[in-house]
Amino acid sequence: MIRIGHIVEIPLSNQRKAYAQYIIRDRMGPIIKVFKHIGMEKPDLDSIVNSGELFPPVITGLFAAVRTGLWTIIGSRRVESLQYPGFVSSFYNQKTGEATIWYYWDGKQSIRLGPVLPDEYKAKEYLMVWSPYDVMHRIETGEYPFPYKDLILYNRFTPRNFNS
Repeated sequence: MIRIGHIVEIPLSNQRKAYAQYIIRDRMGPIIKVFKHIGMEKPDLDSIVNSGELFPPVITGLFAAVRTGLWTIIGSRRVESLQYPGFVSSFYNQKTGEATIWYYWDGKQSIRLGPVLPDEYKAKEYLMVWSPYDVMHRIETGEYPFPYKDLILYNRFTPRNFNS
């Protein structure tokens, strides 16, 4: 059973590995932080933990990833007191790509921000549960799932037309 503080190994292409730590049990789902250390050899846990964060913490299907053997628990380190990372979300028009209202989730409540996301929230992650495969893809490519990055940066996205 996975617990707060557990560190998991995440397989990547070309036999490389990335690492993440389960840091917060949230009602939205398990929150992990992904470390910058990526490599072929497994370093000691202190090297992993001290490598810094690759991107802000995200909510993901951690339990399923471990249960299925996709990700493997390799150890544990105490999670020092940390500030809840906070997440943004929006209602948006799927046809036009326009965000209509933004919210900030502080871990306890959803706070209405208005029709345009204020700049101080643009570094926050979008409130969604990432598939473990999407986490792996982001580690390898830096890509953020469509359409959330454009929504956060520009308050809109260009809708994809799958019918043409």
